[in-house]
Amino acid sequence: MRWICIAILWGLVSCGAPIEQDGCVTANDGVCDELSVCPLGTDATDCLLACEAPTSQWPLVGICAHYEARNQVHVPETGQTEPSDGEGGRSGTWDGTVTVRGANASSQVERHYRVYVPRKLRNSQAAPVVFALGGFTVDMYWLAEFTELNRMADREGFIVVYGQPEWRYFGSDYVFAWYVYNQAWQGDWTDNPDLAYMESVLDIVSSLYNVDLSRVFVSGHSRGAALSVIAAVERPDLFAGFGAHAGFGSVNDYNDRIRSIGTGLDVQGVLVHGDADPDVNVAESDQLEDAFLDADWEESLLYFRIPNATHEWQSHLNQDMFDFWVKRVQP
Repeated sequence: MRWICIAILWGLVSCGAPIEQDGCVTANDGVCDELSVCPLGTDATDCLLACEAPTSQWPLVGICAHYEARNQVHVPETGQTEPSDGEGGRSGTWDGTVTVRGANASSQVERHYRVYVPRKLRNSQAAPVVFALGGFTVDMYWLAEFTELNRMADREGFIVVYGQPEWRYFGSDYVFAWYVYNQAWQGDWTDNPDLAYMESVLDIVSSLYNVDLSRVFVSGHSRGAALSVIAAVERPDLFAGFGAHAGFGSVNDYNDRIRSIGTGLDVQGVLVHGDADPDVNVAESDQLEDAFLDADWEESLLYFRIPNATHEWQSHLNQDMFDFWVKRVQP
């Protein structure tokens, strides 16, 4: 089946951590009242009962997807990880650089990155890694505030890598820009300079910390979202899933690339897009969804198509995105 969620931002809806209990004023009356008179997660008994039967009723589809996502075990059982066995580095936020190929295969450029490591992380257990990629002209220095991923990393015990696009000439000026158009570099899609960059950063992080190499994910916004799709599709050996907030695939012909690759990829994808986005039309994510469905990814795709939302990273869906990745990735 296909996973589709509609997220409504009403004043009564709690977008924080789910309560997951019967705190609703109409609890146990046989009617799922969440997103109407009660916050999400407060009418569990009624809603779980309602979700036992297949439904296409809005907004019950989104409510049921919420409970399905929350029924996951975030910490894998012993023996189910691919630990990198790094001995441990500093906690908190730190910055680093790598030297990798540029647009020309023979060129070498210095690239920056930022890492956030929760203080409670214990090296005895392999930790997931989430890459976060900003949009066009966006540097890495405010991505923690923009995405709100650090707070969830503290709660779920994963490492965040904030990516820095290459500072490069872009028509009339220099800007921070990810490589998402194949004609911008020398080589095929797999030769994308940003993929070499992320692989190099992951090598460093996994040498310092005990990283679960089976649970490395890439997320992004706008141009970074487009790159997150490219990264997961082209390098499933590195990335187990992607999260694309307000991304695109038609303007760089990547939808056709997805269809040409077809089935066989074990990668979990989350699309997030507001239907009032003035910068990247929601039709872009609609078309990405169509491409993935044509490629037979129905069981591996979750799409949040949000009414009245604009061109933003939808941080209130961070938990659902991470839950979907972790639940589906079972070594």
